[in-house]
Amino acid sequence: MSTIPFEKQRLPVNPIEQIERKIAQGNVVPGDELLDAIEQSQGHHLEDRLRDVIRRFSVSAVKRRGRPSKSKGREDFALEEVHARYPALLRKHEEEAQERKRLAAAKGEVLATAEKTPSELAYTELLQDMKAVFPNLDWLALRNKHSAWKNGHFHSTENDNTGTEDIDAEIDRICLLLQEDAHNN
Repeated sequence: MSTIPFEKQRLPVNPIEQIERKIAQGNVVPGDELLDAIEQSQGHHLEDRLRDVIRRFSVSAVKRRGRPSKSKGREDFALEEVHARYPALLRKHEEEAQERKRLAAAKGEVLATAEKTPSELAYTELLQDMKAVFPNLDWLALRNKHSAWKNGHFHSTENDNTGTEDIDAEIDRICLLLQEDAHNN
């Protein structure tokens, strides 16, 4: 057992570095921490009036507007992987369910009706494998996202370009092609 007191076992902390780190992370820096940093850097206590002023001062946290953005591209690639893996997992769980039914019928037993569906088992397995991409989803939410992704409705508001100049130019181009085809025929 060490005979060195606990206070001396800890490495000294540089309060200025801590304050810089908190500011860089966008966190609040209380005035008491600023006061400690100033006093430690000077080596002596400040006047009481100045101490009171510094205590009232604090660096406010940097607030970011809106919700944090999620990478929609990462989610798209993950859903592509779900789309590729889901059919095989579904077949596997369907075959297992059929095997359980056959074994139960051979023994003369009846299976519980509250058994999970093969689809639920497949999506649950996918969620377990892809926790990093879908951390807070249940199997129903993943099923709905996968369905929307398959049908082209995923991120549909982001892909709606009906108000842009590009869509107007595309419409004009198609109209010209149709007019040329009408004149040629």
